[in-house]
Amino acid sequence: MTTTLDPTLRTESRPSRPATQLVAAQLILLGVDVGGGLLAVASGVNTWAEAWGAAALLAAPVPMMAGQAILTYLSVSTRRRWGAVPAGLLALACFVSIASGFFDGGLGNARLTGWLTAYQVVLLTVTGAVGVFAALRARQLLARRPRRR
Repeated sequence: MTTTLDPTLRTESRPSRPATQLVAAQLILLGVDVGGGLLAVASGVNTWAEAWGAAALLAAPVPMMAGQAILTYLSVSTRRRWGAVPAGLLALACFVSIASGFFDGGLGNARLTGWLTAYQVVLLTVTGAVGVFAALRARQLLARRPRRR
């Protein structure tokens, strides 16, 4: 016995495009953060203790990385409107992170070579992409109509 699946049910089980893009961008950002910390240690601009802490020059601090990962999970784990809250907070955190990169003395730090400064630009660009995808996810969730009971 075979049954056909209702097309509306089939699309509901797949993640949405903004959710998929957000997860992909967040995974790339985590990779760039881990790689940046390793690069900072290898080049001598940070110690192991500093590489993912407040003094990090090529990565976000571990609490920020964890917060971004948790907010990403919360924003893509539901199709309900409340998922827009963590998505919006993630977008805000990313844009604050970018702004702090310009004002905390880390961007273009004198200890960094041209290539390491370029790595910082990549980190900020990927952070910005996560922020944009988080904002798109929030917009998508807010556009959904609540279910009527």
